[in-house]
Amino acid sequence: MSLIEKYNVQENFIIKDLDTLKKMTHPQRIEILQTLQSPRTVKEIAEEIGADHTKLYYHIRQMEQAKVIQVVETNIVSGIVEKKYFVTAKNYTVDKNLFAGEVDNGSDAVFTNLIDAMFSSTQHQAKRAVEAGFISPNEEGSQKQTILISSIYTLTDEQMGVLHDRLMATFEEFGEMAIKNKEDDNDEAKDYMFTMALFRKSPSELEID
Repeated sequence: MSLIEKYNVQENFIIKDLDTLKKMTHPQRIEILQTLQSPRTVKEIAEEIGADHTKLYYHIRQMEQAKVIQVVETNIVSGIVEKKYFVTAKNYTVDKNLFAGEVDNGSDAVFTNLIDAMFSSTQHQAKRAVEAGFISPNEEGSQKQTILISSIYTLTDEQMGVLHDRLMATFEEFGEMAIKNKEDDNDEAKDYMFTMALFRKSPSELEID
C-alpha cells in the first residue's frame, strides 16, 4: 500500500477561504509543505530546511489547524510524545472564486504575500544549495541538474492551452515517479526544488510607436 493510500491523501486541496490562505503566506510554511514528501517529525523537518526546530512548532500547529498537514504517526521517545506529519493532499491550489467580488476583501494582498512566501522559500533553498555546492555552473553535468529561466512567450490562447496541458502532464508523470522513489527508499533519487510561475503578463504602461 502506498503512502497516499495508507494515509488517505486526497488528490487536491483547494484553499477556499482567506484564513487558510493567510496561514500559508509564510516562507517556512511553504518549505515545511515541500519537505513532507514522506512522514517526518518536526526535528527532521527542521534539519531539512535548516531551521531551529523549537521555532517550527507554531507553524506546524497553524498548518495542522488549517488541515494542510496531518499527524500520521505518534510514538513515545524517551517519555516524550513524538509526532510524524504528512501532507493531506498531493496538490494545493487556490480557488479562483476567492478573488472574485470586491477588491477590498483583502484577498489580493494575501495572494501577493503567498507569492512572496513561495519565492522567498525558493531563494532560501537556492542559497543553501549554492553553499552545499549543488548549484555550480562550472561543474560538469550541472547544466542538466539546474535550470534558471525567466522569459516572456508571445502565444495564442490555443498555443497556451497546449503548453499548459503538456506542463501539467509532465508534473503528474514525474510527481508519481517522485512518490514511488520515496516509498521505495530509492538511494539514487535526490530531492530537486521546483518553483514555477506562468501567468498572463499585464500590458506595459509605456506605449511605443
